[in-house]
Amino acid sequence: MPKRTFWLVTGAAIGAGSSLWAERKVRRTVRVATRRLQPDALVVEMGRTARQAAGNAGGRVRDAMSSGRDEMQRREEELWAELAAQGEAVSPPAGEAPDSLSEPAGSTRTRTLARLKRPPAESASYLGK
Repeated sequence: MPKRTFWLVTGAAIGAGSSLWAERKVRRTVRVATRRLQPDALVVEMGRTARQAAGNAGGRVRDAMSSGRDEMQRREEELWAELAAQGEAVSPPAGEAPDSLSEPAGSTRTRTLARLKRPPAESASYLGK
């Protein structure tokens, strides 16, 4: 009989202790959640998130511009190679292919590029319709 009493008391003590522990844990969690969901705390959190997003956006834009510039240069070199394969007497300047905006208006390359352009498609407004 003493064994049963011992285990009964031990079980009751462990049950009561674990109930108190669980209650404290739940109350603490509710208190923390309540503080985080206050309007002032939400404003602070949203401001922090907005600052992080703005900081990351600048880097992403710089990366996109850089990769776009690299791709543009790669494609320009590809187009020059195609023109050379077709037997055109056109070659890009030595080194890297410069931006067409930096070319002087009367340069050989600008005149050659103007000659290679297709004539504009005739539109309805051009035909007077």
